[in-house]
Formats: sequence, structure tokens, C-alpha cells
Amino acid sequence: MILFVLGCMTALGTGAVTYAYLTDDDVKQNEIRAAENKVHIEEEFDPPEDPEPGEVIVKKPWVVNDSKVPVYVRIRVCFTDSRGEAQCEPLQIHRKWRQKEDGYYYYEDALAAGEKTEPLFEKIQLKPDLIKEEICPFDLLVYTESVQAYGFTSAETAFAALDGGKA
Repeated sequence: MILFVLGCMTALGTGAVTYAYLTDDDVKQNEIRAAENKVHIEEEFDPPEDPEPGEVIVKKPWVVNDSKVPVYVRIRVCFTDSRGEAQCEPLQIHRKWRQKEDGYYYYEDALAAGEKTEPLFEKIQLKPDLIKEEICPFDLLVYTESVQAYGFTSAETAFAALDGGKA
């Protein structure tokens, strides 16, 4: 009987060791986070109370990268009224910005975290030949978009990928 019990214990022990030897269990949890790109527009703007023909209005819009990743940015500028646009001289765009066929201005460099662009332009100038009483009020809207710079060599290629491959 003792031999039988010892035999059973040996068989169970051998089976347990074999089971432990042939099985393994390991768990690894990989957390993947999507990087967030976030930008905002800042500007210096001094609107006149009573605009005069030829007046220079200070308006300097730029983009700030609030992300933790480098981004490319583009800006679109729109007058709210075609009459307002007609009464202004063309905007003098900073050399680091390039307008493309889609109407956006692309900043040539990727912005690192916390960096800001050069202002897109620095002023709006009313045409000098306007008649003061005919100057109509208008707004100049500035809209921006951003895309992560990783994997792209330029703002144009990054936004083309974002826009579905349309260059």
C-alpha cells in the first residue's frame, strides 16, 4: 500500500512538473497613444475707430504650436466682403509663407513644440484714393490647420496626405 501511495505521488509530481515545463504564460500590455497636434492663432491687431483713405492698420497674425510634436501649418485668409477687399492694397506676405493653388498659405518650416511662425503679414493698408464716406466695414478672417510633421518632408506633402492625396 505504501508503494502504491508513493507511486501515485511520484506520478502526480512528475505530471505536475511536466505540465509546468510544457506551459508558459506571459502578458504584456502595450499602450499606444495618438499624438495630439494642437495650434492656435495669435495676433497683434489695432483696429481704427474711424478709418481714413491710405491708413495702415496693424494686423500681425501668427500660429503657435501647442503640441508636444512638430507640426506643419497652413493658413487661409478671407475678407468677409468683396468690397472690403477691393478697398485694400494687396497683403504683403512674409517670405516664409507660400501661397499654393488651393488658396492656403503654407509655412515652409515644421514648428517644434512651443514654437511660433513668423506673422503671415503685418498690416492691412486702405487704398489712398478711397472716398472716406464710401469706406465700408469688413473683417479679415484668418483660419489655420495643422498636421504632424513626422513622416513628411514638407508641409505640402503632409497636407496632401491629409487631404486624401490631392496635391
